[in-house]
Amino acid sequence: MHPAFVAIAITGLALAACAQRREAAPAPDPTAPARAAFGDHMEPFQGQPLDEMLAVFGPPSSRRPAQEGGEVVAWARKGETTVDGRVIPQDCTVTAFVDTKGLVSGIFGGGNILYCSKSFVPLPQALRPAAALPPLPPVIGQ
Repeated sequence: MHPAFVAIAITGLALAACAQRREAAPAPDPTAPARAAFGDHMEPFQGQPLDEMLAVFGPPSSRRPAQEGGEVVAWARKGETTVDGRVIPQDCTVTAFVDTKGLVSGIFGGGNILYCSKSFVPLPQALRPAAALPPLPPVIGQ
């Protein structure tokens, strides 16, 4: 073997060993703005009387007593969207945990977060702080 070839081969192997593996940056989360808007819109209800949520979202889809006292109140929205010519069902349930004093102690959104944001959060939410928004009118017929 020629000495120049050996030197080139050794240099190439050394460079390959020293090279750092570059990892691709993670893809941006397309649901991040929807999750943020949903959370921002729901946060002001925490610690407030359930009546405030009832005034904004209308009558709940279900109400039941909680095991530890208080109640569990839920609003469900259903719809559909078309993606690549296929109809895909959309759903969202917002569940409020209400303590024995009638105050909202927790809120959970379940289902498709993009649809939850579309169904429960007014459009200007992403553009203005939550405190500046008027209450969201109830969704009828969904």
